[in-house]
Amino acid sequence: MMRVLKPLQDKATTGAGKKLVLPEPRRVRFLIRGEGPVSAGAVTIECCPESTKVGKFWMELATIPVPADNGLAQYYTEEASGLFRARISRPVSNGTVTVTPLVSRGRPDRPDRTKVV
Repeated sequence: MMRVLKPLQDKATTGAGKKLVLPEPRRVRFLIRGEGPVSAGAVTIECCPESTKVGKFWMELATIPVPADNGLAQYYTEEASGLFRARISRPVSNGTVTVTPLVSRGRPDRPDRTKVV
């Protein structure tokens, strides 16, 4: 079962967006939706292992072209923890992009500290 969180990018054309905080290992699915007749643009999914804590060393996981005509692309991770972001690495032209994370549910006996900041 997956939980939908607030978008990391919301109808954006440039920028690093918000960060997803995963204090405990979880599976994540990123939904990348192009809105409008997008003619260019790409989103790079990046992570920063929690052990660095300063968030200055971002590791690239994948770069996904922004789909045109309200299309949808997806990126999946295995179990992982730390910080994640969906940085627009190539500006979006003639439209926008929204990137929404879906996160697997944690153990029912522990509080869920997963959040978007």
